[in-house]
Amino acid sequence: MSDLTRLPWPFSPGERAFRYAVNVEPARRRVDTPAGHWGSHVVDLGDDYLEQMALRREVLARDPGRRQVLPHMEPACWDMLLFLVRELAASYPETMHLRQDGQDLHWRNDLLGIERRFTLGDRTGLGVDPLTFIGCQVPDDLLMVSDRGGRLWFDAALVTWAAAWSVKFDVGMSLEEVHGPVPRLNEDGTTSRATQFMRRLTPDVVYRRVNWTFSAHGSDLRDISLETKPQWDADIPRLIADGDYGRLHLRIELEHLTRLPLSGALTFNIRTYTAPLAEIATIPEWRDQLAAVVEELPQDIADYKGIGAYRHQAVEWLRHASADHLVTT
Repeated sequence: MSDLTRLPWPFSPGERAFRYAVNVEPARRRVDTPAGHWGSHVVDLGDDYLEQMALRREVLARDPGRRQVLPHMEPACWDMLLFLVRELAASYPETMHLRQDGQDLHWRNDLLGIERRFTLGDRTGLGVDPLTFIGCQVPDDLLMVSDRGGRLWFDAALVTWAAAWSVKFDVGMSLEEVHGPVPRLNEDGTTSRATQFMRRLTPDVVYRRVNWTFSAHGSDLRDISLETKPQWDADIPRLIADGDYGRLHLRIELEHLTRLPLSGALTFNIRTYTAPLAEIATIPEWRDQLAAVVEELPQDIADYKGIGAYRHQAVEWLRHASADHLVTT
């Protein structure tokens, strides 16, 4: 299912070039787009919520290692659970219900038919660990970072929609190490500026940023982790051979950043959206802007985003789609 109507478009009006930056802004602000809108809530359930949650449970059942929690992060997982059930109850009061009496909580998710009474810190009432419990009720990947010795460390996560990376490999790394493969990010100081920003975060404000790439799979498949690479690795070569660039998916990640109030952990909940170029091409300002941005990309960034070998063909496809649109209308 395409996410076109709630796609967080990653470029500002008039923007024709892209470089990595600390592009953050306060969250919970609606943005209207030519296709629809996005951004009202920290957690976007979307129209495919039940499908997404079924897929997440399926991935975790097949590969429990997508949940990684270093021992010192267990309290932060409870903090994350509390933060997200409060967000869900505030954003979707018709279907998400929370009552809290001190450490005791009564939680009901009508959409998934889940009802639990539990005490913070006690898994008995949940039946599973806290990160899995809440991770199977939000469409977002959940990443958690600790601040130790003046550096930020990626120490816990539940990730089923990774874009050509592995949570099993990255957990325990510093943010500099995690971002090492990203061109220019460490060298131009972006990682350092991002670290400074995150270390100053306070629990009273949630921020967001938008990241984008192209899917390594010519469909809306979310799980393109390294663990599943044999399943999708041949798809883009087939797409290129067919010249079917309308099937190529723009993949956008909406990241929400916050500092949890009880543990002080820094967290990212990352919602993945995809839309094929065939649909983006129906919106003139988007297809023209995307063509300009992709054409201008430095080669190292284009390669990292997975489109270096065929970006000029994709740009030409977009521009022909634009011409066809002008002729038919």
